[in-house]
Amino acid sequence: MEANEQVKNAVFKLLEKYSQGYQDKDIEGMLKLFVPEDDLVVIGTGFDEWIKGSEELRCGFERDLEQATRIRIKYRDVTISASGQVAWLSCHMNMEAHVNGQEIYLPGRLSAVVEEKNNEWLFAHLHYSLPAMDQEEGKAYPEP
Repeated sequence: MEANEQVKNAVFKLLEKYSQGYQDKDIEGMLKLFVPEDDLVVIGTGFDEWIKGSEELRCGFERDLEQATRIRIKYRDVTISASGQVAWLSCHMNMEAHVNGQEIYLPGRLSAVVEEKNNEWLFAHLHYSLPAMDQEEGKAYPEP
């Protein structure tokens, strides 16, 4: 169910606000982009980055922003589908960050569920992952 243009535009704006929040290191602004629910789940690339609820999300953002002096996010190949007040998206999300004096590049994948609440689209679930770099192209599993 491909989303209509109005929903697509709203979700693209949400993605841009998320990127801008990282760039500006605006934790309060970033938290406003997520539903204030205990069952909110955000999964990051770190083994321990399984976040539930707004308080854990704040801690996760604080950690991200403390450990990088600069963060830039770019999206490509965004797909957005919807049904009623719920939409879901997937895309490539590439993150560039300045960490410990070095530039790092994370060519990741983002999937998310967003929900419309009070005429505003908010993240209800977000998952950012990195492809397995030791898995050869065309292979279903990494080779031992």
